[in-house]
Amino acid sequence: MDSSSRIVQGLGRVVDDHIAWLSQWHQIAFYAGPARAAKAAELKAPTSFLQWHERAQETLASQQPVLERLCALHEQLHTSARLVLMRAPEDGNMPVEDYEKVLARFDEFVTSVRRLERAFSEAAAGLDPLTGLRTRVGLPEDFNRELSRFRNAGTPCVLVMVDLDRFKSVNDAHGHETGDKVLVAAGNTLLRHIRTYDDAYRMGGEEFLLMLKGLDPNAALPVLERLRAALARMDVRAPDGSLLRLTASLGFTAIRAGAALDELLAEADQALYRAKRDGRNRIVRA
Repeated sequence: MDSSSRIVQGLGRVVDDHIAWLSQWHQIAFYAGPARAAKAAELKAPTSFLQWHERAQETLASQQPVLERLCALHEQLHTSARLVLMRAPEDGNMPVEDYEKVLARFDEFVTSVRRLERAFSEAAAGLDPLTGLRTRVGLPEDFNRELSRFRNAGTPCVLVMVDLDRFKSVNDAHGHETGDKVLVAAGNTLLRHIRTYDDAYRMGGEEFLLMLKGLDPNAALPVLERLRAALARMDVRAPDGSLLRLTASLGFTAIRAGAALDELLAEADQALYRAKRDGRNRIVRA
């Protein structure tokens, strides 16, 4: 069994164990009565997550921010669940807002586990486990679909190369864990500033690709300007607490009949190179 399979298998057990744990929590919350506080102290978090987390730190050393967030959600869930039980009135019903708070924590934790599980289980189909963005694997099929739409209906589409400026200096000064935090923040920023039917890919390192559908170059330009500004506003903290500010350079081109994917990627890449050469933190059209 490879490392990805072990990660997926372990996460599946984490979810199953926490569903069973939630059932126990419900029994204490609604049926324990005066013994609620004592039973709350006895209710332990499932060990499967901590066991999985210990193994994952070795397997996923480059994805520490993802692990830290999942660990924090796990701690918040069980702390909240324990406190809600201990503070509930012995002879009355638990306040609805306290009950809903625990369920919200549970949903957030399980959703995050499922998201990571899906990223690894679908890795062969092209999901980057660090950022959750797609990878090159599915790009040719996606491109061919958009090229067909362009040929048949004239629907435009632009390809955008995005590269974080001076990213190497972050790794050199603050370490790869901080660099990974920057990449996660950049991926989240990209997803927030494109539409749900657009596609975002991590091409490798600090380089990303966007496929903006239904937009010609003129219509894409203000969208990219908002994205460039959003990337410049990202808040990522260094280990010493200082705020890191990065910018990004963008180069883009439009799909056209007769142009292959590699040709268009090379055009966008050349435009990106010109953006870097001309001072960075800017957008250049091929």
